[in-house]
Amino acid sequence: MVTYIDIHLFYTIPVIVVLSLITRPFLNRSEVFKIVFISIIAFVYTTPWDNYIIYNKGWSYPPEKILGVIGYVPIEEFMFFIIQTVLTSLWALLCVRWSTPCLNFNYDKRSYQLIRWIPMAFLALATVVGYIIAIPGQPTFYLGCILWWVSPVIMFMWYGAGNFFVKKIIPCSFAILVPTLYLCWVDQFALKENIWHINEKTMLNIFVAEDLPFEEALFFFISNGIIVLAGTCFDKSRGIIETYTLEFPQRFSVSWTFIRQLFWAFVTSEYNMPQIVTGDIKESIEIITVASKSFTTASFLFQAGIRLDLIILYSFCRVTDDMIDNELDIEKKKRKFELTKNFINELFYDRKSDYDVGTKPKKLNIDWKKYESELTDVEMSSFRSLSRIAFYLPRKPFEELLAGYEWDIEGRLVRNEDDLLLYSTYVAGSVGALCVYVMMYRCDNNNFKLVENYDYVIEKAYQMGQALQLVNIARDIVTDSETLGRCYIPTEYMDDKDEEIRILCQEKKPRSLGDKKLKKYSTRIIHLANKQQLESVDAIKCLPRETGGSVLATTDIYRGLVSAIQSSPTYPTRASLSKWNKIVIGIYSLYIKSIQYVV
Repeated sequence: MVTYIDIHLFYTIPVIVVLSLITRPFLNRSEVFKIVFISIIAFVYTTPWDNYIIYNKGWSYPPEKILGVIGYVPIEEFMFFIIQTVLTSLWALLCVRWSTPCLNFNYDKRSYQLIRWIPMAFLALATVVGYIIAIPGQPTFYLGCILWWVSPVIMFMWYGAGNFFVKKIIPCSFAILVPTLYLCWVDQFALKENIWHINEKTMLNIFVAEDLPFEEALFFFISNGIIVLAGTCFDKSRGIIETYTLEFPQRFSVSWTFIRQLFWAFVTSEYNMPQIVTGDIKESIEIITVASKSFTTASFLFQAGIRLDLIILYSFCRVTDDMIDNELDIEKKKRKFELTKNFINELFYDRKSDYDVGTKPKKLNIDWKKYESELTDVEMSSFRSLSRIAFYLPRKPFEELLAGYEWDIEGRLVRNEDDLLLYSTYVAGSVGALCVYVMMYRCDNNNFKLVENYDYVIEKAYQMGQALQLVNIARDIVTDSETLGRCYIPTEYMDDKDEEIRILCQEKKPRSLGDKKLKKYSTRIIHLANKQQLESVDAIKCLPRETGGSVLATTDIYRGLVSAIQSSPTYPTRASLSKWNKIVIGIYSLYIKSIQYVV
């Protein structure tokens, strides 16, 4: 005999276990909070409704198939309120987490209002109709109960997040459809086994499949829709908070202060917020999409807030680097460098020390006009975006980044490995340290601090940045020579320093050195990169738990270029990994390799 508890033990709980394992790298504190919060609301909201339907003989349960009842509702049914919410929420997490929230904001007031109010009008009508037709003992009873139960709560959620939901309609639809089909199949099996029974007198007796009444299929579709929409409400609110930090300064915490801020972000209409903020972020995303496909792929592994600020940070570094590399006029190059230097000084004018940081957003008095006359629209977007998150970033790494740009402007040669490591520290180690600050601030633990491991973690972040930059240099010997006339190979590696520097920096004909020599230089730099990476990777254990796997996967995806370089019979012009190779590396690092660092 199959009982109600068997349904959970064999059909629902195992699915939750599998989904929990799959979503483990993405289950941060805010996601857990979201699922728990929605589950509690679902339990409280559904309990009286369920009791009402059973009391009016809409459903029945054979006593021998259940453990017992509380009120009129079986214990297993109470379990199902939570189980369905968790199951659908975990599946929805896999479906909807891949886009940056601010890209789903709607700033057009007219379309925003239409999308908000037209569905709400229909839902209001459905509530009234449902109440009228929900007559106990009548064929419309079950359908009417569904309509008056779901419509008001959907109206409330649609008011705040309907536009956001529409922007994500494809992944949200997939998030709803799959668990609906699965639970309908489970329901069909349970009805056949008479684990529960739908009263024929209180339903329309229309079947969408054998033994599956229309009302049951509708119930699972709408209830899963409510769960996904509820998650969307949370995601929209977090997106508003993380995009508009000045207006919503409270970081995530399980507190009434944050919940109040979350509610105000939920009811905030995006069209009332400054659109330039999202416009600048879109420019940043476009920059990294073109400049670094590896970083673009890896960034999706981070939770939305960390991903957003890493994108802003990386795009600023990319834009300022291009300002130096792409400007042929030396005077304009120096002028843009001085502008960038002046901008950094303005950002951090009030810092008491090199690594002094703030915890609350603040408005900066920057005279943007003097930058607008010198910088392109893309460069201005990048500068503005950085200014909004600079309050929690330290000054020193940016000064080191400027030192790296100065190195390139002066055309300094790399004489030995010490020079190579110093240059890598300037242009990439500094970024590694800044990434740690992003993860510390944006992680979902408001109280997380590195404390006694601070110096160690920052040191290793610099070292990891060095490792990735060395891989970059090993890959780009030909590109750096042909496009920029630069050489980052230590001159102590060279057989004939003067001749090879002339070929690489003046003639810009790196291929004339031959593949054997190019691969030899590349291999020596890679060995140095491997040393730096091996010495720094253990520091991942000291980072917030929810970031460890993502950091490891990010570095491994980028370091996958090493195998692409070494496996090539000749030295490749610009080694790269296929999209699928990146995905395979990311999955292995995220689920297997990361266990030793995050458990």
